[in-house]
Amino acid sequence: MTVQPVLALNAARGIGALMPLGALDLTLLPGEFALIEVPGSRRGAAFADLCSGLVPLTGGTIHFLGRDWHGTPRRRADALRGHIGRLFHLPLRTNTLDVANRILLARLHHTRISETVLRAEATELALRFGLPGLPVGPARRLTETDLLRAACVRAFLGRPRLVILELPVTTQQDGLLSALLEVGAEARGQGLTVMWLAGTGPALHDRSVRATHRLRLADIGLTTIRGLEQAA
Repeated sequence: MTVQPVLALNAARGIGALMPLGALDLTLLPGEFALIEVPGSRRGAAFADLCSGLVPLTGGTIHFLGRDWHGTPRRRADALRGHIGRLFHLPLRTNTLDVANRILLARLHHTRISETVLRAEATELALRFGLPGLPVGPARRLTETDLLRAACVRAFLGRPRLVILELPVTTQQDGLLSALLEVGAEARGQGLTVMWLAGTGPALHDRSVRATHRLRLADIGLTTIRGLEQAA
């Protein structure tokens, strides 16, 4: 039985100064983990937008859950994006008035899961990411690290099919790296696919970070990082 890819880029070329000159090819199956080295957060964000069907193409195709982003009606494409959890390179902002509402909003809009169930799941994820519970009130009451933890909760909440993390892989994030790897591995066991858009650094080459694909985003496109074990 053929397994349908969660995400498939086939000779895709996006419009924009931050897009690679070369065509992009990538196939991610349910439960896979792609760790991708990107040269700067802005290019990583642009690539995440491309994978989410938000960047026009000059060639090739991008399919998500079997649907061609650029052949799908807008309303249907917006609904499909409800199956993507994303940790933006600029996480929750300090001027956010209600952190809990910001965490829950997208999932309440895109799924039929009740608010009670989502709040319970968000609370459990918050504890796993090192928060004392689901944050309430304005973001200015939280530290920068706790805002990042809250953004991680939002990314994994509500059983998305794909999670895109725009976060440099470091070992200095107060336990966040291990929490993300643990939560990600558990979710991948249930079929979720993870794409981690990281900067450069030693942790990117750490074999304990068990990625299915280790890639580098460059002007020529996506290339495999050689000399490292590939592990599911």
